[in-house]
Amino acid sequence: MKIEKIFRNIPFFKNIVLDVILFESQYPVLFTCKNGNDIYLFLCCTVNADKVVWIGTMTDYDTLIALLENQITIRNAFLNVTKEKIVITYNGENVEYRLVQSKDIPEDLLPTAGEYMDADEDEYAEEIAVFKNRSFNVEYVIQPCINSFYMIHYREKSIMLTDEYFVDGESVTEKRYDIGEIQVKKIALA
Repeated sequence: MKIEKIFRNIPFFKNIVLDVILFESQYPVLFTCKNGNDIYLFLCCTVNADKVVWIGTMTDYDTLIALLENQITIRNAFLNVTKEKIVITYNGENVEYRLVQSKDIPEDLLPTAGEYMDADEDEYAEEIAVFKNRSFNVEYVIQPCINSFYMIHYREKSIMLTDEYFVDGESVTEKRYDIGEIQVKKIALA
């Protein structure tokens, strides 16, 4: 079973690639996929003679790191970042998918409540390092405009850029900002 080939039957996953397998049995059970710049977390929740069912969610690297460091449960990793999830069913021949809201997902498809990865220390050190590296390479390019403001939504925090980011009508090339725990991230102004 080639997961990428199955998932690429979905119109918006034409370029999806299997990224990191976090847990596997005879097949990947919990894994990430990249689709362009987006990262998804998938769980294979049903495998039987008739079908295979996966549930997936767009996620972010901070959530994946928290999951691997046993800071959040597997269920919370699925429910945290976006409200819309994808359920993919493959019967050996055809691929069906549907987008569902978190609140509408059948309980039997979700990871067990209260379950953590229960990883040993450094078990996922390599994966965490990869995710941290990807997470720190996030920059937003914004076309500046005098007498305007821009709103950026980043990791569930809102950032508003206003005229104070421009000095005497000259745009600055970079602005560093602090938001909660996020320190010295930068926004490159084009």
